Amino acid sequence: MRYVFLNGLPLNALPEKPLTLSVTPLTPEQLKEMVPKMKQIVSYVRHPATVRLLNGLGLSLEASSGLYKYEKGDVIIVVSLRRPVRGAEIESVTINDLLIHKVEVIE
Repeated sequence: MRYVFLNGLPLNALPEKPLTLSVTPLTPEQLKEMVPKMKQIVSYVRHPATVRLLNGLGLSLEASSGLYKYEKGDVIIVVSLRRPVRGAEIESVTINDLLIHKVEVIE
């Protein structure tokens, strides 16, 4: 089981068939409690300030601009800004600026 960190949920990365998504909001504390259970972690978060914050929760992520493609069993962690700013690179982000959701695909 891979834990995949994304800054959004690209529907074109999911299988092209009917499926159900289970979406669960997480607090930073809940995510931090999950970290020790995460054996395989992949990050597609490109924003350095967000990666630094996530690493403060016990992760060891690197910024990445790769393209995600769903693999059966992936647990997707979507981390996004509560108030996105279009066309600007935000340098300073606090944990309270983030929304965190766990997404599981039910086929």
